[in-house]
Amino acid sequence: MLCRLSLLSPADRLSAVVQRRNLGSNSLEISRIVFGAMGRSVSSQADRADVVACAIDEGITTIDTAPLYEFGQSESELGRSLSGRRNEVEILSKVGLRWDDNHGDVLFDTGEGSQPRRVVRRDSRPTAIRRDVEESLMRLRTDHLDLVQIHHPDPHVPIAESLEALADLIREGKILHFGFSNFDAALLRDAEEAYATKPKHFRPISNQLHYSLLKRVADEDILPEAKRIGLGLLAYSPLEIGALSDRILEPGPHAIDLVERSVAFRPNNARLLRAAVTDVISPIAAQKSASVSQVSLAWLLHYEPIDGVIVGATTLDQVRANAQAAAITLSPEEFDQIDRHFAAFTLDRTEGYDLKTRLRQKLRRVKGRMNHALGR
Repeated sequence: MLCRLSLLSPADRLSAVVQRRNLGSNSLEISRIVFGAMGRSVSSQADRADVVACAIDEGITTIDTAPLYEFGQSESELGRSLSGRRNEVEILSKVGLRWDDNHGDVLFDTGEGSQPRRVVRRDSRPTAIRRDVEESLMRLRTDHLDLVQIHHPDPHVPIAESLEALADLIREGKILHFGFSNFDAALLRDAEEAYATKPKHFRPISNQLHYSLLKRVADEDILPEAKRIGLGLLAYSPLEIGALSDRILEPGPHAIDLVERSVAFRPNNARLLRAAVTDVISPIAAQKSASVSQVSLAWLLHYEPIDGVIVGATTLDQVRANAQAAAITLSPEEFDQIDRHFAAFTLDRTEGYDLKTRLRQKLRRVKGRMNHALGR
């Protein structure tokens, strides 16, 4: 099964529907739809290669990956999938998370029941950053990465040390640009102080963050701070594991795995979200012969601060649907209608928790706000 543009010449592919844009005020140009290469449910290497080829043919030429994804396997398979097409894409990878070392704070633990068990730790030491990049280059079968981002902040390593390690890798030609992922406004300011005297080519260019119609806390300070500094913004999890797709409209209880992975699918939240989607997004989608997910992506693409929207795909149809979202035009009235409705929409993030768990979650949030206020 071939992608509908797979027989076009490289020159013709440049006219594909997905627009391109500079990442912030920087020289790196990306496709507005970015292919998320985590690829957990792709059944085989051949299928994954077909999906990647289809994405490129559709104009989705920027690919987001990371060593963490499938613990290196995703990058290895992506490298094989890009054989002969490396010069057609921009590869965005990451550094700063290890699962084969005891150094650093634990980010998450896959659990004792998993085989093999993985304990993932934050590690942004210069030696770890270099190792991450060099291992990614080998797995991806390339001599350079277009962008490398610190995957999660490491509180135990001075940001200046991490930035200097990334600058060294630019000097060596192993990476072209670097940036951040999951950095809040205070961390962005700290980083700005650390690189203020550096030449422009050795300064970060991006921040990648969780952003969607249901996740907009970044509007308060992260987006304005990133814009002030000149960083480009990449949004991941734009569809909230299907909560902003037609899947939320399905009647009855949702699958247990969805409920466990996303509070949006817990019964009361799902009921409220289903009503919001039905009232606001579905009529616009019907008018444009589009799906709920396509309109949700289109809204992000119309939101000026966001440069690229990272969305995965495991089938050719999903790739095509994501690409077609880039062609949807929302009127200012349609954009504002969706914007206002979802800006006021909140999920109960403790739905299904007992009282003890609710209190623990609340205390954790209060502690987080205090640390943020104190600049910790």
